[in-house]
Amino acid sequence: MSRSGSDPFNYQEYLDEEEELDALHQAKRRKEAIIYASAIATVAAASIPFGALASAHQGRVPGAVTVKRQRLAVEDYCQMLSDKHFRRRYRMWKESFWNLLHIVGDNLPSTGENRKNGCVPNGPISHAAHLSMALRIAAGADPLDIATNHGVNDNQPMVSFWLVMDAIHKSPQLDMQFPTLHEEQKKVAKEFESKSSIGISCCVGAIDGILIWIHKPSDSDCDMLGFGQTKFFCGRKKKFGLNMQAVCDAKRRFMWVDIRYPGTTSDFFAFDQSSLKDKLEQPGFLHSGLCLFGDAAYANSSYMCSPFRSATGTQDDFNFFQSQLRITIECAFGMLVHRFGILRKAFPVNVTVSKTNVAVLGLCKLHNFCIQSSNCEDDIVASDFRDVSNIIMEGGMVLPLIDRDDGSDNRWRYEEEDRLDNLLDGGQHMDDHDRTDRRRCRYQEVPRQAIHEYIVLNEFR
Repeated sequence: MSRSGSDPFNYQEYLDEEEELDALHQAKRRKEAIIYASAIATVAAASIPFGALASAHQGRVPGAVTVKRQRLAVEDYCQMLSDKHFRRRYRMWKESFWNLLHIVGDNLPSTGENRKNGCVPNGPISHAAHLSMALRIAAGADPLDIATNHGVNDNQPMVSFWLVMDAIHKSPQLDMQFPTLHEEQKKVAKEFESKSSIGISCCVGAIDGILIWIHKPSDSDCDMLGFGQTKFFCGRKKKFGLNMQAVCDAKRRFMWVDIRYPGTTSDFFAFDQSSLKDKLEQPGFLHSGLCLFGDAAYANSSYMCSPFRSATGTQDDFNFFQSQLRITIECAFGMLVHRFGILRKAFPVNVTVSKTNVAVLGLCKLHNFCIQSSNCEDDIVASDFRDVSNIIMEGGMVLPLIDRDDGSDNRWRYEEEDRLDNLLDGGQHMDDHDRTDRRRCRYQEVPRQAIHEYIVLNEFR
């Protein structure tokens, strides 16, 4: 490399040239390594007797060396763990684990134990092992640690995770459904009434949005979904993500979940374009007088009750009593993220947006299953300290209250300190709609007016 004495030395240009030369050198070495490896493989294949090609290990390269591993006996392992440590690692009770296995087991693939041709190296992977690895992934554990513990190869924990997610979606017992019968809707409203200190009886569900944290989506993902990469970046939360809309009942079980729009989408727009909103607008779908309770991101209508903006006096009183029921969905989101640590960090970089949707919907169904199984809304304990360390090392969220593990078996409670500020309220804006969109129902009789009058009449404070 020669330079004129009169030309100033450009250090950055020098570094760029050196980097380019180094890249060419590395590419040449990789090409030579491929040629040598191909030649060695050809010689090795030619030396194998013809009869040996009918290997007992179907689907494997003839002559491949089996890495000896000891499969984890999940039944013995679960029995060895105390109830406390089992819940910390698997995020549910032991009985719930085996009940879940009974539900999804028929939809999991064959273990290969009864294969006609050949055998499975190191023995079959049982359905219990698939579920065990999947729940450990959901808890936020390190896949390499999971693989070592279960005696499988490094990629098997994620494979098992997707197998279990697929089995969950094939199990009708775990389905979510917004109640369509009026009797079911009145039952939900009755449960909400018991949570209201003044007996508000018109709430059929609490609604809100949350950001599902992902890595920057690939170009192919964006092309398939029809959105640019910048649409997925939520500037308010400084994260790439998806806008998840959800409605829960008084027990914090999800009745409806929709994940169709990127992270920059407002909660109003995401709900406005949903199938549930279309159903709610159909005359007779909701029992007379019932509605959803949402925050100020949603517009008041005959099926939506949201708080007053810049409220004072009796309007502020209304907002307080309305929030007693509306906050149920924030608690449901808090339980979901506290239970499944995988949601405290960005989904793995190689997971597509569509697969992320599959996983999150599956976790919502598991959330409902856990509440139903324990018959308790607040059965979440602190995570295993190794899982917390892995989450934080991967850049995940710190939850000060529940991560402050004192060794006790304390259950999670909704506290301001552990509110999901990094994921909630990102959809409270009007960047993708205007006031005219929100005022379409302004002349309808809205539930907020009736509830406000009820509060004023009875002088509730």
